[in-house]
Amino acid sequence: MAKETHFHKLLVEGKNDMHVILSFCQYYDINENFDIIPCDSIDNVLKELRIRLTIPANNKRIGIIVDADNNISGHWQSIHNILTETGYYNLQAIQLHANGAIVDSHDMYKPRVGVWIMPNNKLPGMLEDFIISLSSDNDPLMKRAGEVLDALEKDGIQNYKKVHKSKARVHTYLAWQDEPGLPLGIAVTKKIFNPESSNAKVLVDWLKRLFL
Repeated sequence: MAKETHFHKLLVEGKNDMHVILSFCQYYDINENFDIIPCDSIDNVLKELRIRLTIPANNKRIGIIVDADNNISGHWQSIHNILTETGYYNLQAIQLHANGAIVDSHDMYKPRVGVWIMPNNKLPGMLEDFIISLSSDNDPLMKRAGEVLDALEKDGIQNYKKVHKSKARVHTYLAWQDEPGLPLGIAVTKKIFNPESSNAKVLVDWLKRLFL
């Protein structure tokens, strides 16, 4: 794990999440006053959250970004439970809205906590579904990538798990670009995926509200 240099932390599932966030910070000139910490899984993100909430001196603000997968309500409840168990009260009024959640404690010494559940705090899915939402609805290559995967599934010859279909679609799409196979963060930086889309701006606004 990279050396931490800030009192603000962003816990994410993987390195792709980290690089996408870094690309937004660069594009929108966001002051990177927070460490981004890839945790390798949602379970590890939740473990890190619980631990860091008990060390407020080193964790003034904590954001977490996790995939909804097929259990957005369950993931939100797990986060809610951790906050309750670590002394955050009156959480009944805190809801996960489309623009993410920001939780402040009545105890001024407890960290502010931000929650974003990919892709958009409403639907099942993952980082790649969010990335797909940054492309134009009329993008012929993205449409064709979906059609190709549908055909593979119809013939029963796909090797990916269906829950990972959006991953397969994004990387199929990226394989057809001028520089095939770019990582997600670089693809955002190069505007293959639009950093100025409305969905990107909602996530960027959440980052600013949490850390700036």
